[in-house]
Amino acid sequence: GILVWLINQLGWQELLNNLEKIGWWGGAIIILSLIWNICHTLAWRSILTFLGHPLPVFQLFRLKLIAEAINQVAPSANLGGDTARAYLLKDEVPLSDALPSVMIDKTVDYFTKMIFNVVGLSVSIFFITIPTAWLWGCVVYLIIILVLNFLWIGFQVKGLSGSILAFAKLVPPLARFLQSKKTQMEMLDHNLKRSYTEGRKSLYIAGFWHTVGRTLGVLEVMLITWLLEVPVSFPEAFFFITVVNVIKGVFFLIPGQVGVEEGSQAMVLEVLGYKAEIGLGVGVVRRIRKLVLTGLGLMFFAGYKGNKDFMEKGEKS
Repeated sequence: GILVWLINQLGWQELLNNLEKIGWWGGAIIILSLIWNICHTLAWRSILTFLGHPLPVFQLFRLKLIAEAINQVAPSANLGGDTARAYLLKDEVPLSDALPSVMIDKTVDYFTKMIFNVVGLSVSIFFITIPTAWLWGCVVYLIIILVLNFLWIGFQVKGLSGSILAFAKLVPPLARFLQSKKTQMEMLDHNLKRSYTEGRKSLYIAGFWHTVGRTLGVLEVMLITWLLEVPVSFPEAFFFITVVNVIKGVFFLIPGQVGVEEGSQAMVLEVLGYKAEIGLGVGVVRRIRKLVLTGLGLMFFAGYKGNKDFMEKGEKS
């Protein structure tokens, strides 16, 4: 609804004109997004390799797209997709290894994303006149998220099973179920702690690949605006990605942030001195790219072994 309202406000014809300028270059945008998804896949693979499961890149790439597709369509704050990629590995990787790999990958991804945003905001200060409210809003948000990330990492290193079992006592049936899985939970704790203490090299490699992937996202913005004949500079694209990431983080519960993301992109480019219609055009092109990848991910999910079992468990829960 928000997206349709935005297009009505800014004009359908202007949007169609912008999409026409993209033309067949849309294929290059899709390819670029596939490359950065491969980068994020390599990050996850480095963690799995440390845990003793160096699986084929293409298999993990399919699972990564499946997870992203589920996250786009399900109001699960990314939990649904990431649970799926751990569960669908169950034939090759025990859950006591698969779950920690996903948890650590998401933690490293989120941590590098926040560092990336901090760097982006810091660089932008020297090149862009940022509204004071925006600057302080971003600073406060990033500080809060970084603190939460450090606490979450500490919580994982200390061990999750004890706290979870203590909390589960409030719900006796849940407590009994978790007690029956205590051995697996302790193994999960062991793998988490081992990864953070002995597997730091794999974490650095994962951080590197996540950073490369996010840098390619900045280049995507530069490519799209170039195609729309209003090219932005690298600092402007970096600022654009930073602010949009912050807004997406605030509205993380909305599936795919439909409308919110496009509106924020129009607003950011307007602050940078460009027409809001250009920002909406960038947002819609990126939305189309997401829809293509979501379709690809759902196609992979339909053909992936174990998907029916995952769906049945989801319905029961």
